[in-house]
Amino acid sequence: MSNLRGRPSKRPKLIQHGGHSASAELHTRHLSFALRSNGGFSLRMSYLPAPAPAIEPAEAPSHVSTEIDPWNEMEHSAIFSPEDLQPVALILTINLQDDPILLWLNERETYLNELLYLEGQGKNDHEACSCRKPSPSFRCQDCFSTELFCHECVLSLHASAPLHRIKEWKDSFFHTTSLKHLGFRIQLGHKPGESCRRPRPAYDNDFIIIDVHSIHEVSLDFCNCKHEAPHFKQLLCARLFPATVTDPRTAATFSVLDLFHLLSFESKVSAYEFYHSLARRTDNTGIRPIRDQYSVFLRIMREWRNLNALKCAGRGHDPAGVDATQEGELAVLCPACPHPGINLPPNWETSDRQWLYAGFFAIDTNFRLKRRLVSSDAKDPGLTHGWGYFVEEHQYKTYLAENSGTVQEKSTCISHNAVNMADTKASKGLAATGVRTIDCARHDMKLPNGVGDLQKGEKYLNMDYIVFSALARFPHLTNVNLSYDFIDLHLIADVTSASFSFAYASLTQIDPSSRKESEQILTV
Repeated sequence: MSNLRGRPSKRPKLIQHGGHSASAELHTRHLSFALRSNGGFSLRMSYLPAPAPAIEPAEAPSHVSTEIDPWNEMEHSAIFSPEDLQPVALILTINLQDDPILLWLNERETYLNELLYLEGQGKNDHEACSCRKPSPSFRCQDCFSTELFCHECVLSLHASAPLHRIKEWKDSFFHTTSLKHLGFRIQLGHKPGESCRRPRPAYDNDFIIIDVHSIHEVSLDFCNCKHEAPHFKQLLCARLFPATVTDPRTAATFSVLDLFHLLSFESKVSAYEFYHSLARRTDNTGIRPIRDQYSVFLRIMREWRNLNALKCAGRGHDPAGVDATQEGELAVLCPACPHPGINLPPNWETSDRQWLYAGFFAIDTNFRLKRRLVSSDAKDPGLTHGWGYFVEEHQYKTYLAENSGTVQEKSTCISHNAVNMADTKASKGLAATGVRTIDCARHDMKLPNGVGDLQKGEKYLNMDYIVFSALARFPHLTNVNLSYDFIDLHLIADVTSASFSFAYASLTQIDPSSRKESEQILTV
């Protein structure tokens, strides 16, 4: 049948069609639906013959011509014979992928049977081991295969996977066992499967490895050959992070450290919850006691984060070593703040639109971040000496100690207890009563050396040092905009031709008693 809406041919057809017969057979359209066994729907459309209704002949109006124009393709193509209208079947299949629960309900019992099937021997019942030994009884929970192996085969197959979990079939069910219980020993300093001529077992033949799967007790041997490396270095070469440098007895795999590092940012999971989840994976019944290595895991994770910060900052490629790291060098810079040589055009200093290259910074304090006085720097030293976001601790405390007798200047604004009651704020048993930060006001990123602890409220002593420590990294800026929650805050600055010059050497020489109303007010 010709398409009534088609474009007329440029070459008209000269074939004349006959008229429509009054006794032509009519057709009706029928739709039928069917549900398939796989859950899909079928839609069938058919044209079936139907008796023609009785139509009385009527005379055509005199002004209407009954002749057919042979040159009008649209006219004669609209007239067709009943033979042109053949029965047509159209099948439409609707996929139920948008409703997978309905499909799963039909197979729920199959799923359950397969789970129970794997709790037993499964297809390996009464089958021999791959080495032809009868009655294999060991299965690995972490290998892809679900086969059962004999004692010798399961040890040889795990030469490169010493932290897999093993179960043994006896008494009609699987018992939890370990490679250590089967006699497997991890040899460091050599390739998997190789033996050392002078192996040295770990202390008391007891070593613990914290992994993603569980907390393992393993038998581990260090290499004691002629050119052996220190024990902690042998562990690092095997991607095991030792808990101590001397005589390590506990280590964590790089995989579990990477996993927790990511989860702590994405899911905000704490180290306590993460470690005890690993303990539950090791034994969720409470029958077997799990060695408590939570404090060890905290120490390892702290060192791991510090090493990753140094690696990301490229400190491992400096010939001068890690100790040559400069203050604030490990911090991530705000990509939108003005940084000469990075995101500023050449000769930006001579531009008449200096407002484009101005810095916008915000100052604020969080009094909920308290820290109790439970340790000391001698017992718990810091790992970054001003290399990141916090100010350098020694210079900061020295400045505060030298000016501890300064009386806090009272604020003339109303309800600013953070300043007026700074000297009377309760701080017993606290090493810090809050944290002061300097941020990029537009992109909410902390500035390097722009974070510091507070001892008693928002004292000007703390604020001056922290602000100048952060602004010391922007000596090139000629326009600095600072925002704070009260306006009568005075900052001491060297103002020369509307330019602020800052230097680390002058931070400890700030005289807090020289505040005057004529000082430059930077707060807006």
